[in-house]
Amino acid sequence: MKNLKLTSLGQIPEADITFGDLTVFVGEQASGKSILLQLVKLILDADDITKTLKKHGFDWHKKIEHFLSLYFGEGMQGIWSPAATKITVDNEAFELDKILTKKGRKKAESLCMIPAQRVMTLKDGWPRAFTDYAIGDPYIIKQFSEQLRLLVEMKLGANEDTIFPQVGRLDKVIRDAIGESIFGGAKVKLDRSGLRKRIVLDIADSQLPFMVWSTGQREFVPLLMGLYRLMPSGGAGKKNNLNWVIIEEPEMGLYPKGITALLTILLDLLKRGYKIIVSTHSSQILNFVWATQLLVKWNAGPASLLKLLDVNATPFSKELAKTGLQEKRFKTYYFSGDDKVKDISTLDPEDPDNTVADFGGLTAFSTKVSEVLSEAIRRGEA
Repeated sequence: MKNLKLTSLGQIPEADITFGDLTVFVGEQASGKSILLQLVKLILDADDITKTLKKHGFDWHKKIEHFLSLYFGEGMQGIWSPAATKITVDNEAFELDKILTKKGRKKAESLCMIPAQRVMTLKDGWPRAFTDYAIGDPYIIKQFSEQLRLLVEMKLGANEDTIFPQVGRLDKVIRDAIGESIFGGAKVKLDRSGLRKRIVLDIADSQLPFMVWSTGQREFVPLLMGLYRLMPSGGAGKKNNLNWVIIEEPEMGLYPKGITALLTILLDLLKRGYKIIVSTHSSQILNFVWATQLLVKWNAGPASLLKLLDVNATPFSKELAKTGLQEKRFKTYYFSGDDKVKDISTLDPEDPDNTVADFGGLTAFSTKVSEVLSEAIRRGEA
């Protein structure tokens, strides 16, 4: 999939998205970002979605509105109008009714989506099963939670008590950045001592349960386990069949140093060959995209990008930097909720269009602060 066009889907009146290697969505709450991300998942993985729903006992009785409620969530069936909603993928119509009645061999999942509601996946420190959720909860959160449960029970929890850090999972550069900025030297471990296994933080042999973790840690641990699925140990580059990654609001609960560690992870995912889509409310992520594009334009070397990320130069980190500077394309789109989705990929601070200049509104307040203070200084001097 290279291009997606749509009209009249939920809050989105119109969108024309050409995907880059890294595509970033920004915009206000309830502007349609999550709906479009779920649509991308549906387009690429409709076979796997319908198969998974049926496996867990869900049935939409051949009615599109019932399927929309099961997939997007209760009350969301109205986002799709049979008369008004039009979707084309690489200039071919995407017809949901035909997808839902398709027979024959089912295509395997090709996109991993890490949802914004990921903190909901851990209940008392353990991933919830697909059927532990209400019928009206979105499919995305159910599937991600089930994948984490299987990962922990079948792989992470088989013989190894330490979930993070694990030698062989993620390069040391990334492990060190995560360990310092997010966990403060603590380990993420499996506690087997009680009547039920649970994931805990281990700090100097004191085990902290899920509910006393910081907000950033509770948000990040499910994201970390999702990354383990995407970044397998043993030298494998990618997870079999998976080619796309969507991460909603990866910055949630994190201090800027933690977000910088995430940027390094994004480069690793790109290096492994994934196409990535990120939705964000973080100006730091867009500053990274803007700076990287300028470094490419100016033919800068890896040292500049590594300095930006506060990463020491190692063979691994140099290869990450080369990935960002030489091989990948970045695209950025702004969602307003009352107008068509706008391509703001240049992120030019001098663009006469304020939406572009203010990175979709993420730097608007900083700009206003500068203007107000400058005006106050001029008045004081006068």
